[in-house]
Amino acid sequence: MSKFILISAALFTGSLGLNRNSHTNDFLLQHSNVQLKHKIPNDSFPFKINAIAPYIDYFNDGQYFFNKWVKGSVVSSNNIEIANDTYFFNYDKISNNLLITTDLKQIIEIDKREFKSFALKDGSNEYRFEHNLVIDNKKFFQVLVRNDKYSLYKWTLTKLRKKETYNASFWELVDAHFYYVVFPNARFYKKISLKKKSIEKNLATEPEKIDAYFSLHPYNEIDEALLIDLINYLNK
Repeated sequence: MSKFILISAALFTGSLGLNRNSHTNDFLLQHSNVQLKHKIPNDSFPFKINAIAPYIDYFNDGQYFFNKWVKGSVVSSNNIEIANDTYFFNYDKISNNLLITTDLKQIIEIDKREFKSFALKDGSNEYRFEHNLVIDNKKFFQVLVRNDKYSLYKWTLTKLRKKETYNASFWELVDAHFYYVVFPNARFYKKISLKKKSIEKNLATEPEKIDAYFSLHPYNEIDEALLIDLINYLNK
């Protein structure tokens, strides 16, 4: 007799919120008194599964990296790149989980311990994320610059914030971005903010280059694009 697990349909009201059991091959969805059976992919599916939920084709912009499914690839824990034209991906910024659909019928949350990094592609734009042993191996960091000298990573914390207006109040999801510079040979890292003083303090090993860069860009706004350009400049 097949084993089943009851899973909540509250997938996209927060984090997945699913019951998980890696030893069962069938999942029973219970929603509005209707039971739908969800099966995991066949034995060739390369990842350990945390949960399965009903398919949706639109995502809340605040919680997910994209408001749609996109193409992508994953590098497994044993350094094998997995790219399949039938796989579509999205990334949950709150739970830090990677989601996959293989059939546009159900959504699979895969075990983040099963892979080292992943890339999401939206048209000509590619976004890379990876575990980083130097900073924090439990989180996924977006790779902004990778180099043997200086590398730049971003971590996004998404949380609820109450917003007040003149006649109402409501809750909204907001992103807070944190930037990290990993120093040559990945020996250590520094957390850095989008302020000149923070850049000068945390990149004090290159004072002449930092001064030269800012003299070339005296009126530029210090934003993410400038920080990326600065790190690339230091790597020359």
